[in-house]
Amino acid sequence: MEAKELKSFFKTGIENVLVDHLSRYGFKWRYGSLKFQRSKDDFVQSILFFLTPSKYQDDKSIGHISIMIRLDSNEITKVATRLKGANNKFDAIDTVLNVNAGLISGSKAIEWRPTSIEDMNILIEKEIKPLIIEKIIPFLNDRSTMNNILDDFENHNTYFFSNSNDVVALLAIAMYCLQNKLESANKVANEYLLSDDIYREKYKNVLIKLNS
Repeated sequence: MEAKELKSFFKTGIENVLVDHLSRYGFKWRYGSLKFQRSKDDFVQSILFFLTPSKYQDDKSIGHISIMIRLDSNEITKVATRLKGANNKFDAIDTVLNVNAGLISGSKAIEWRPTSIEDMNILIEKEIKPLIIEKIIPFLNDRSTMNNILDDFENHNTYFFSNSNDVVALLAIAMYCLQNKLESANKVANEYLLSDDIYREKYKNVLIKLNS
């Protein structure tokens, strides 16, 4: 099945099952990019669907489906990028969190491989809808502020550390700086960046700014 056709069938299935439900929680359906999105406290929260048509003959599915959870904050990423000393888009920090939904409800990523349109519609109703309503939305409700995310950082929650430790540390430092908690910011820098020779060189700008 071609990507455009798969997207069209999936979009119809999602709109029939989830749009009304999620609107009750403040989410708007961005059908062009296949995502639900809302602004809540410190973050723009997104539930994104990724579709990949099957490519190989031994793959009997019509495509692969995954869900990513994303938290965005221009304020946080701007501070993190400035601390890093990045001067181009490639090096900039562009999001706070972008993680497979499986990692917020378990220990591994989730991917579905429906074998037909009918199978996909059943999947949306029986698996994707309960996952979003029962797991993802409560997760997002409890993670709408910087304090919520920093608590998860301090508790070493697995989902937040799905990114590399240095980027996670940089984001935590940026949030502490925004809260004017420079002692906490320095503590994170010492633990995660100063203790590693590569990170100490890579993030020397962070260390300079924190101690200037």
